[in-house]
Amino acid sequence: MYTNSKSRLRFTVLLVSCSFVASYLCFYLLPNVFEIWNNQAVDQLFAFRSSSEKLRPPYDHTIVHVDLNNTTIERLKSHYLDRSHFAQVTRNLSSMGVSAQVYDFIFAARLDEANDESFIEAVRDAGNVYFGLAFELWQEGQIRQGKIKEVQPASFLDERQWHVEIRGDPGKLYVGMNPLSSFFELVSVSKGVGSLSIKFDRDGVLRRVPLVVRYKEAFYPTLPFRVICDYLEVPPEKIVVEPGKAVTLKGARLPDEKGAHDIRIPIDERGCMIINYVGPWGQMDHYNFADVLLASNDRVELEMWKEELRNKIVVISDVSTGSSDVGPVPTDANYPLSGIHASIINGILTESFLRELSDREMLIAEVALLALVLLLSARFASITFSLGTLALAGCYAGTVGLGFLYGHVIFHVVRPLLMIVFAMVSIVVYRYVHEEKEKMESLRQRDFIRATFGRYLSNEVVEELLGAPRGLEMGGEVREVTFLVSDLRGFTALSTRLSPREVINILNRYLERMVKIISRYRGTVNEIEGDGILAFFGAPLPGEDDEERAIACAVAMQKAMMEINTEQRQLNLPELAMGIGINSGEVVVGNIGSKERAKYSAIGAPINTAYRIESYSVGGQILISPSTHDRVKSTVQVRGTMEVQFKGINHPVTLYDVEGIGGRYEISLPVRSAVPLAELKSPVPITCFPLEGKTVSDAAMSGSVTHLGGSAAKVTLDQPVEVRSNLKVLLAVEEGTEPAEAYAKVVSLEASESASSGYRVHLEFTWLPDDVKRFLEKKIPG
Repeated sequence: MYTNSKSRLRFTVLLVSCSFVASYLCFYLLPNVFEIWNNQAVDQLFAFRSSSEKLRPPYDHTIVHVDLNNTTIERLKSHYLDRSHFAQVTRNLSSMGVSAQVYDFIFAARLDEANDESFIEAVRDAGNVYFGLAFELWQEGQIRQGKIKEVQPASFLDERQWHVEIRGDPGKLYVGMNPLSSFFELVSVSKGVGSLSIKFDRDGVLRRVPLVVRYKEAFYPTLPFRVICDYLEVPPEKIVVEPGKAVTLKGARLPDEKGAHDIRIPIDERGCMIINYVGPWGQMDHYNFADVLLASNDRVELEMWKEELRNKIVVISDVSTGSSDVGPVPTDANYPLSGIHASIINGILTESFLRELSDREMLIAEVALLALVLLLSARFASITFSLGTLALAGCYAGTVGLGFLYGHVIFHVVRPLLMIVFAMVSIVVYRYVHEEKEKMESLRQRDFIRATFGRYLSNEVVEELLGAPRGLEMGGEVREVTFLVSDLRGFTALSTRLSPREVINILNRYLERMVKIISRYRGTVNEIEGDGILAFFGAPLPGEDDEERAIACAVAMQKAMMEINTEQRQLNLPELAMGIGINSGEVVVGNIGSKERAKYSAIGAPINTAYRIESYSVGGQILISPSTHDRVKSTVQVRGTMEVQFKGINHPVTLYDVEGIGGRYEISLPVRSAVPLAELKSPVPITCFPLEGKTVSDAAMSGSVTHLGGSAAKVTLDQPVEVRSNLKVLLAVEEGTEPAEAYAKVVSLEASESASSGYRVHLEFTWLPDDVKRFLEKKIPG
């Protein structure tokens, strides 16, 4: 049964909107399926265009290939060509008057002194030889420590670097790592080098190549880009890179032309140019390596070659059977990749570029298509509407084809068609089963919210969001939030002593208990990193008592550690100790990320402060900042305070050691009785190493334990340490065995009677393995 026309229109708009969202979700959730479909659809346009001489992009015969192929091997009667062959080809090409010799090779090391020197001399005399430089291509966020390996002399890379003008954010441009080039003496006499590095798309097809690669503080061009810039007399300082827009060559000039003009090459945000393939491999001009090599044997033939190759840009490559430099491209499944160089040079020379519509342009096109679907829905019955919608899809497909073939523009193919199909089917179904569809849509919306937010919010908060009129409109905003950071003491060292199964079981029991407590106190678990937890109080929904709930939650968590340790003892496993830091302050909260991946999170200095506060705590301790204490000082119960110095802050900061909170929550930690330190009859020798975060310093300090009591100790060290710093402690439990390790925090310093007596330090052990604990207990007298 139909509702009135206003209600029907409203639901139709909703269905069309859902079709829009669903199509984007398909690409977000299943990129390996839908993105590949879209790329393959565009590839069909490449293949169709390459089959027609009229539709192929223009080919500039200035670019030619000299191929080392199977015929070359047969004619030279050798499967192996040494450097003397390449030297002779270089001389011959130079005498033929070519403009540039582009070697798609990396001669990584010297092989034969005489032949290598001959090749070096030929390259030097030619003055127009270019070689490739291989990088590992990384995105800036993926770079890991230790990836850079200087395999070339630093001077080589410094001399070849480019300094181009960057307009915009270069952060997403590819970063080159681990450079590899031909041996230094060879490339040092070449005219230039360029990157050979490429990135295949998700389906393994090569469609685009970065024109410039970042390495350290400079940029390095791709090999064909370097060649064409020299050919057009465009130095690096006249190159403008606008990530996501274009690379502009200012004042480009062909050798035979007097006038100059700017060439604008479209690129994506990674600096990649879409390769405008001219067609199959055979479409370009090819010559045999053997012909060029043997041309010098006949003066008349050499003169003929001069007429043939004068002023050409020559790409020399190995395309023989078994060559690894072959890969799939849109026009061919097994394409010699040296053709990429020619295609890039040809595209720039002929200024025949392909441009992919931006996200904004595609969004406008998709909205326009859906608006037409709405118009058809409002004017026609179901059958006519369906036929009209299919005709609309056909018109869009035709526009995509014409835009590619004649406008050199690449549209997104699959997603808009998917939107149209989704919209058409959903509207037709709605017209017949509209009430059931409405119920299902409502349930789907609620499930979507739960799936999106239920991972990091309590069920109670999710239900409140579902009931809030603006529950989904949670953009970024400034808000007062209280942060709770917890971490197990010494768990990294403990995990090395246990099996992976035991470590996982311990972590799961611990985290399950802690997350339940945080949820009970209406906190939001934002991060779980190993044994550490970051929780919010006051976001996404604010409360009047966020600080009190955070402290009550921390106390409950510490009390729960007693139950956890009871289970640990029953399972013959080591006990655990947890430290907690709490801080309050203004931060920006909201859904942060990109269209592909987003997360509800917070940004601001108070988060880092919470982590710093937690690092000063010992096992069983809760430390809160002054900002948190000021808000709860009427109800919080404090054991004591400590003065700490944060890096980057000139003044000391007071931290409060919490033992409980009153008011509506009324929860406290058990009273800890002070254990007196007993003097040992014979000091225990130790070796200490300072810790900087999770990293152990190499600087060793010798000392000895003189007093013990509970988890505390008094030691004497031969070097000074800072209060609240962390130490790794090594001591010999048994003679002839490796020293056992423990971890401790410096809680106070004691003045020594003389400099020769060393530095007296009070320690609180943050992790003490059972064997070390038993050993030390035996040392306590009586």
